Amino acid sequence: MAHVIITSANIPEGYENRKMQYIESIEACLKYSHLFSSYCILECVSANEDYLNQYNTWYSNEGNIYANKGLNEMNHLRAYLKQSSFPDNESIIKLSGKYLIEEPYFFEKVIELENQFDSMFKNDNDVYVGNGYHTFFYYMKKKLFIDVADSLEYSNNNGRPIEWDVKEHLMVNSRHIEIDRLGVMARQGSKSEKVFHC
Repeated sequence: MAHVIITSANIPEGYENRKMQYIESIEACLKYSHLFSSYCILECVSANEDYLNQYNTWYSNEGNIYANKGLNEMNHLRAYLKQSSFPDNESIIKLSGKYLIEEPYFFEKVIELENQFDSMFKNDNDVYVGNGYHTFFYYMKKKLFIDVADSLEYSNNNGRPIEWDVKEHLMVNSRHIEIDRLGVMARQGSKSEKVFHC
């Protein structure tokens, strides 16, 4: 069974709303804890959050030096996984903390398919034009996860969405599968009230 990483970024702007969304997301995910072996909250901004200390929380020291938020998050994830004691074939599920899991579908598909496939993503063509994958809820084996993260160009000149590069990297992998839906409610941006279900 998989290890789940729930990312959070407690920035001052919209703090109370963001905090409420993180708690809601974490609690919704933990309702399905019988479908994964362990979890961690990966806090990517703050050095300490009282409300997160009731959970298994790891505070990243990587900083957020890139203008591209996706690069920053992937850098935190990469650092966390590299220091972890998980074996290379450990199944890792990543959830962005503002997103709300509405059903067990994705967890059940990972359990069903993790021995056949090393990664599972949903195409982002339900919201965008389909050039990338949704990177708010996905599964990869630890070694592949690190390989994908290492393949990205970590530079402030890189304005390309990581969703495109992740998809490009994985499309040639025979042990990769696209999934039809995720079973989450997605909140589009920190300043937006827009939500979509996928």
